[in-house]
Amino acid sequence: MSHWNSLLQTALVGTARQPVPAAQGMAGGEFAALLQAIQAGEAQGQLLRAAGAVAIGRRAGFVAPGLSPSDVPVAAADERPVLKDAALQAAIADALASGPLRLQCEGLAALAAAGLRLPHNLLPAALDAGRRAVDLRPAVIPALGERGLWLAARNDEWRYAVGASEQADAQTRWDEGSLEQRRAVLAEQRRTDPAAARERLAAELPQLPAKERAALLGALAENIGPGDEALLEAQLKDRARDVRQAAVELLQRLPASAHVQRIEAFLSPLLSQEGGAWQLKSPEAADPRWKDDAIDAARPTHESLGERAWWLYQLVRQAPLAWWTARTGMAPAALLDWAAKGDWKDALLRGWNDAIVATPDFDWCDAMLDRARTQRAWVGQLLALLPRERRERHWVRELGESGNGVQEVVAFAEQACAPGETPSAELSLKLASALRTRVERGDLVNDYVLRQVLGDAAALLHASALHLLANLPRAAEESPGLANALGDTARIVRARQLFSTLRSQPTSSSSQGRP
Repeated sequence: MSHWNSLLQTALVGTARQPVPAAQGMAGGEFAALLQAIQAGEAQGQLLRAAGAVAIGRRAGFVAPGLSPSDVPVAAADERPVLKDAALQAAIADALASGPLRLQCEGLAALAAAGLRLPHNLLPAALDAGRRAVDLRPAVIPALGERGLWLAARNDEWRYAVGASEQADAQTRWDEGSLEQRRAVLAEQRRTDPAAARERLAAELPQLPAKERAALLGALAENIGPGDEALLEAQLKDRARDVRQAAVELLQRLPASAHVQRIEAFLSPLLSQEGGAWQLKSPEAADPRWKDDAIDAARPTHESLGERAWWLYQLVRQAPLAWWTARTGMAPAALLDWAAKGDWKDALLRGWNDAIVATPDFDWCDAMLDRARTQRAWVGQLLALLPRERRERHWVRELGESGNGVQEVVAFAEQACAPGETPSAELSLKLASALRTRVERGDLVNDYVLRQVLGDAAALLHASALHLLANLPRAAEESPGLANALGDTARIVRARQLFSTLRSQPTSSSSQGRP
């Protein structure tokens, strides 16, 4: 156990039950002397002082001097220049400390796209931010540089960023890289040689933990074909639910696969036409063969669906959407209307929603979103699947001519737009104008939700609309909450305007981010 973990254990159980651990492997040096100097006094004080000192040392990549030089590798030389612009450094530091995830992603992505890396003093803050937010990690890692990768290896909490050198070849990145690097290697190879990528993955899967098996299996979505079926079928028997689910979603993309044919065979007897109208029944008993297709006969205790609806839902979510339209001759919108009138509408609608997410179909997305009763929890997820033009048709309708729906549209757009993605410039201008109108007429005073939406919009909207959210009117007397909302919005707008200068400047170590 490391000295740091020993300190944590003592803090958890208390110094009355466990003494403050002595530092191990620190026989000499200034840091060892510091730890010795702060060991006087009562045990509680010793523990807190030692923890504070060691925490700072860990953030700086401290390695105990008792280790041999071979155990302390030197960071590789960085080929990319460091960001030197003081204003940009301050904006990124502020975003990492207290900014929204979307702003953090934008700043780090702009930095990496400009061919720059973070300065050394911001590496701990970036690594900590990535530790807290998994979705931020793809933006953190490219901005670290070689020193950041080296630093990540010195702290267990930053191990997510440990990987091969940025200059390493594909094989080295596969053998020594982080999960993100290994998935990128697979995705690259799938584009040029799908079979070789599949063989590479198949050889590695048995040695991987469940999280990595599921993540790497997803790379097979690139250029998926009949040759991938055997490997995916084998994963249906994996002990981890996430891996089985990943395999199911990929097999749904292969309509001729044995798995899909089995699911269709289970469903076909349940769907029949009587008197010109389609009728759907649910299974009356669990089929023991379902286990081979990752269908759970046992209904979870927290499940809102009844037992038979639970079985039907699992069958529906695994069937290709095209099977329903081909079998019934109905378009997606008509199928949704038909389902809404039946006894099993909840199982059908939920199953179809899951199938849409697994194998995106734009017509099904539009039909689901056009239904007034679509569950709001699904809306952002469905919108994210659509290309911008089709997505924004729904938002323009929700916004309305007067802009009254601006809060709902920003909330849905926040869910649907991935970090780095924004609504179009045209829609962003409409949303920013509607928000500014609300601010100017004083709605922020009593509308606490609008305050949150304002900050979300500042981080989300297209850069061409940011001027409408800059210099918002302020009152002589403002409540602390209102002042914070307006201040946060102003900081986000200024930061994004600074980040945009990185994209417009040539990459060099002497000209960085100046307007």
